[in-house]
Amino acid sequence: METYDCLVVAESRFAGGSTAALVTDVTAMSELGLSIGLLFVRSAYLDDSRDAPNPKALELADLPGVTMLSPSRPARGRLAFLHHPLVFVRGIEERAHLSADRSVIVAHHPPFRPDGSVEYNPMEAIRRARAALGLSAWIAPVSGLVRTQIAAFAPFVRQTSIDWPNVFDISDWTMTRPPFSGGGPVTIGRHGRPDRLKFPATGPEIDACLPACPELRVRVLGCPTAALAQDGAHPEHWDIVAFGGEPVSDFLNSLDVFVYHHHPRINEAFGRTVVEAGLCGRPLLLDPRLRPTFGDMAVYCSPGEVRDCVLRIASDPDAARAGASEVRRRMATLYASGSIGPRLDQIAADGGATSRREAGVSLPMLARKLGGHYRRRLLGGTG
Repeated sequence: METYDCLVVAESRFAGGSTAALVTDVTAMSELGLSIGLLFVRSAYLDDSRDAPNPKALELADLPGVTMLSPSRPARGRLAFLHHPLVFVRGIEERAHLSADRSVIVAHHPPFRPDGSVEYNPMEAIRRARAALGLSAWIAPVSGLVRTQIAAFAPFVRQTSIDWPNVFDISDWTMTRPPFSGGGPVTIGRHGRPDRLKFPATGPEIDACLPACPELRVRVLGCPTAALAQDGAHPEHWDIVAFGGEPVSDFLNSLDVFVYHHHPRINEAFGRTVVEAGLCGRPLLLDPRLRPTFGDMAVYCSPGEVRDCVLRIASDPDAARAGASEVRRRMATLYASGSIGPRLDQIAADGGATSRREAGVSLPMLARKLGGHYRRRLLGGTG
């Protein structure tokens, strides 16, 4: 049986943040000189056969220390990382013979929807991963929000004692212009895929969270302009840059404050764009639902409070710059790719956590929610 420092199991067809997290994890492991056995699987979660593998995922095969595994090759690792619970809860095609001293499913997604219904059962993800791969896994949440939701399934699910957040090559995210140094109106904005659900629900809320006015200039990189206008917003008052139309780091350095609010129909499991802005030294003004992830590294407000909050931050630019620099230092410690090495050691020595202290759902309520989840599945729904 071949042995590796780390085994990594993942779906190669994800297009967004899950693959970005996979790529940075494996790259950081490679840079540490570790041996990595990488197995790509096909999940029913991505059931469209037309979905092509993500080229960035496939390029991992070329990294030093990475060996591509096939299901027929038994392998053992000190640690095993299985990426994304929905990959395993829906079942994978492959059957493999893997073993590890410690295995974790990296939870890139929370198990509950914003309306409180169950999107997936982490106990089922663990069971199916064990049946398909031979690995008995804990859950490694990517953020405080995911940790709180997974706690609802304790004591039947064990979490790692530390989170497993995304990591970043911080050399890609540098501050080239201090905020509030350009003169003229304060520039606020945000970046990301042009996804309608990445913005608030109503036109007035959208306008309020990005309030173009004489004191404030708004820049947006990646904007579903037509969808926002259809819902009554006025993106024509913003400076809109097409997704991919400007280097993200350059765009972020053009802002004085990064502002982000999202639709009530989604939960942000982590928030890569927030970290990118923080690493570029931008003050962060965020949706309160992101507080479990970023804590005191940001200011939180409703969409209607954005204008006043921005003007209050801008009224003391020296304090804002000093605060943003401290946040950048903390984020570099937490999320730099170099943090992977110590985290691997922590995971290997971890005793795990089965506390329900943070759970917002009682066990009887969880049983009812799971009952509804499986009824929807039986009726042909997605859970």
